[in-house]
Amino acid sequence: MAHLVENGVSAPSNRADGGDEGAPCASLLPRAKGVDSERSPLYLAIRHVIEERIADGTYAPGSAIPSEHELAAAFSTTRLKVRNAIDGLVERGLIRRVQGKGAFVAQGTAEAGRRASGFRSGVRAGEGTPTVRQLSRCLRPAGPLYADLFCIAEDDDLYSIRRLNSVDGVPVSLEQTLIPVKLFPGIVDVDVSVFSLYETYEMCGRPVALAQEKLDVAALSTRDARLLQVDAGSLALSLECVSFDSEGRAVEHAYALMPSASARYTYRY
Repeated sequence: MAHLVENGVSAPSNRADGGDEGAPCASLLPRAKGVDSERSPLYLAIRHVIEERIADGTYAPGSAIPSEHELAAAFSTTRLKVRNAIDGLVERGLIRRVQGKGAFVAQGTAEAGRRASGFRSGVRAGEGTPTVRQLSRCLRPAGPLYADLFCIAEDDDLYSIRRLNSVDGVPVSLEQTLIPVKLFPGIVDVDVSVFSLYETYEMCGRPVALAQEKLDVAALSTRDARLLQVDAGSLALSLECVSFDSEGRAVEHAYALMPSASARYTYRY
């Protein structure tokens, strides 16, 4: 949840689609370092203020910033000027716009060629249109197996996410992911329909440096087969993956099922 700051008071904003909250906030302008609010165009002053809020953590990585409507009210200006301010941050990769959701802080993502590839980036490289549907998410205790894997206590929380991945509208894989919350404070608040998990880890300061994968074959249950739109009992390629940070510490365990008709695996070395 992003916040507007008015005269030193933090005013929460939960909406990405606009609203009438927030009085005009010219007091924000002098806080933009290196910006002369009387001589510089207003959209540049707004841009610097948003950039400062990102830098100091007021707008946390992965969170939505206030809507254009709220920012326009806060600065006593128009949505067009706010949009111009945000455009520059989008071009620099600090902000990501998502239609129907708003604008999100994307600070900290590295060059795509330098990091391990997640589902969406891998599919885009293959010229498909990826979509990710979140089926469930919850917190659960690590237990002895995952406590040993992640070097955490058995009663520490794991963030469990189950997702259905599709390409051009056709289901291609079911994925169950476990993430140690202790290593990624605030991860449960990140919208994983906007950012991939690998992007999220990077924004939290622990980019994935290495992934170890194990391939096998499994028969699909009735429930999994229905989600993947194939017959129950059909064979699927199973992929178990453990991702590590640059220090060699495990940061994610994922298990995916891919129906045989769409399963493919590419190994680069």
